[in-house]
Amino acid sequence: MNEYDSIYKENAAPVQATVTVAEKPPVVFTRSERITAIVMLLAGFLWVRLCLYHESGLFTSLLYIAIITAQAVFFRKNGVVFTKSEKLTLGVMYAFSLVYTLTANDLLKGLNTIFLMMLGCLFLFHTANPDGDILRFLPVSSAYSMIAAPIHKCNAAALAVTSGAKKSGFWKNTGYILLGLLLAVPVTVIAGALLYSADDNMASLIDRLGKLPSDEILVLIPHLLFGFLLGSMMFSAVYSAHQKALHIVPEECNNIARNCRIVPNPMVYAMVTPLCILYLLFFFSQLQYFLGGFTGDVTGFTYAEYARRGFFELCGVCCLNLIVIGGMGFFAKLTGTEKPLALKLFASFLCISSLLLSGTAIAKMFLYIRVYGMTQLRVYTTWFMFLLVVLFALLLVKQFKATLNIGKIGAVTFTVLFALLCFSRPDAWMTRYNAERYLSGQLEEFDSEVLYEMSDDAWSALTAYDSETLDRLLNADTRRTFALYTTPSEQPDFWDVLNLSAWELMAYET
Repeated sequence: MNEYDSIYKENAAPVQATVTVAEKPPVVFTRSERITAIVMLLAGFLWVRLCLYHESGLFTSLLYIAIITAQAVFFRKNGVVFTKSEKLTLGVMYAFSLVYTLTANDLLKGLNTIFLMMLGCLFLFHTANPDGDILRFLPVSSAYSMIAAPIHKCNAAALAVTSGAKKSGFWKNTGYILLGLLLAVPVTVIAGALLYSADDNMASLIDRLGKLPSDEILVLIPHLLFGFLLGSMMFSAVYSAHQKALHIVPEECNNIARNCRIVPNPMVYAMVTPLCILYLLFFFSQLQYFLGGFTGDVTGFTYAEYARRGFFELCGVCCLNLIVIGGMGFFAKLTGTEKPLALKLFASFLCISSLLLSGTAIAKMFLYIRVYGMTQLRVYTTWFMFLLVVLFALLLVKQFKATLNIGKIGAVTFTVLFALLCFSRPDAWMTRYNAERYLSGQLEEFDSEVLYEMSDDAWSALTAYDSETLDRLLNADTRRTFALYTTPSEQPDFWDVLNLSAWELMAYET
């Protein structure tokens, strides 16, 4: 290298690397997405009004049907072909939308709202993962569909609406309209003042308009804000499903499950063995007591004491067993397809013990109902125990058939049992059951006070009886209360008469 090359290299300007940052392309919303965003925002506001503020009924059913239809139409317009399971899910959601009209039971309507929300989220998530077995990985699917999807694109609704407004010149036209309304204020005030002086009817109308309830307007503001947020989350779930933004990856789910297997199997056996021994001692020492639910021999107890003393304790033991079985299958090092025989036997013993205890609890409650009649608590807890029986039976089969899809079978079973609970209008048939048994002499008394703890469904069941029979069933105070239910009010609350029970009560003729 000569001196000229050295001088050249020393004085040469350093080479600077240029980094080009690619601009993120703007999100473009289609016409169907913009329309769906507007529909979801409106549906969010209406949901707040019809489900939270007013008594839910016919219009709530229509709202759910409209939301389900809007989502189905959106996906069909975008080329989605629903699978058989998705079509069945749509039918189930349509059917459960009618619960708000068929019953006046607030508890069932609240549970139905939760059920429809969960089922709707899973439906949307399945459209994005048609080949993914989302029920097999139900905990992950639930987290994705009910938490991640609604907040993943929570601003998409606002972006979709504003993008459509920009294209159509919405803001410009809105400005013109607001300016025109502002200019119309003085002219309208002058005309109103003249009409106010000229006509008494117009004066009365203007006075009424001036007395609009300010509290209703104040309530409307949070409803709009919460409804807008809810509608944004609803559209986020739809938009995320349409864009297939969230996916179930079976291998990742399996890896998560494998990472949770941290407890050595001998430790699991040691932890469960004392519990199994305790159940054996407990069951054999109390054999006659617990089998009294099947035989009817409850010596030493009244029927009420016998049922109450054992029922809820057995429920608690079954729930504890469910937690233990789930923990064994989830945290043991060797489980799943690698599950050893010892772990299967321990889990099977707990399942069989739980089935025996659940069956005993159900038998005890049937004995109680046969003697004292039905109440909401007795029926609901019995329904829950039936659900536990099915779940423990599935877990027992799962121990020896690892490929059994408990999530799918459990979801179908729960849907069927929940449908029986909702569509049977339990308050109505409980009242009919108690009344018929009392009239036939199988119950010592018809507990009229229970009616006050139930919904209008219970009172509507009494419309099946004539006046003479009602006098036999009800005491004087309850008879007067029923008369108030069936007497048309001059100004009945509009939102309280939008269900089947209210229509039956209004149509009753003494």
